[in-house]
Amino acid sequence: MGQFYIDDSVHDEAGFIIGACVYTNIDLNEKIADIIKSCGFDPDVFEYKSSANYSREPLKAKVREELKGLLVDSCRLGIVVLPRTKRDDFGFECIKAVKQFIDNNEIQKPFEIYLDQGMFTSKDKAELLIGKLNFNDCKFHLEQNSLQIKGIQLADLAAHLASIQLKDALGLVTKMVKAGENSGYDPDMDVELGFEMWATLRYTFFNKGSTIYTDDPIVDATVKVEPYGLFISDYCDSNLTKTARTKFGDVYLGCIH
Repeated sequence: MGQFYIDDSVHDEAGFIIGACVYTNIDLNEKIADIIKSCGFDPDVFEYKSSANYSREPLKAKVREELKGLLVDSCRLGIVVLPRTKRDDFGFECIKAVKQFIDNNEIQKPFEIYLDQGMFTSKDKAELLIGKLNFNDCKFHLEQNSLQIKGIQLADLAAHLASIQLKDALGLVTKMVKAGENSGYDPDMDVELGFEMWATLRYTFFNKGSTIYTDDPIVDATVKVEPYGLFISDYCDSNLTKTARTKFGDVYLGCIH
């Protein structure tokens, strides 16, 4: 059985919200609990939050890195882009996005769909929209506690990583980080934070896959993500729509070095 886990990353200063719809067919709760325990924490108490600063807490930073590995190795990702001014509509847009992702991808049915707390101004309206969109073989779980439904913690991380990429595309990220091990670069080399986030997420997006070969190494290593793994809300203005589509609409999967 496949599961979607959904959380958001809100950026007031940048004017957008990104939602992450993380899909998997494995037990993320067990995997995440094991990661947290392996780093010395109690999974019934410790919860990964992307908003927390773990720069001086190496074991918590290790949880984050292990979660990144789990995301890339065991999950697929669809993202939702919405203006910050439409925060009250975010949960409803995520329901529409999940429908789009299910309809455009060949993925295992039935589905369990878990959404974080605080996404809906009205649970009744959410259930009405779910019924209107004619979901088949899907069970929605609204207003879930991410400490208990640990897959939402992974969606939190994915939304944060994607938001940095979008902020980078908007020219709002200037931070540099070390390339690190297994990057294909000198581990001590400085790279842009947005680039590092892109290198982490690019393989996880739902996509159409490569079907046409042109002898152009860039074109042949680029996959179409929209509408398979990208939902841009109709509420987005032309600039946000264009930037999100340019950044995420197609993703290059080739070598990064």
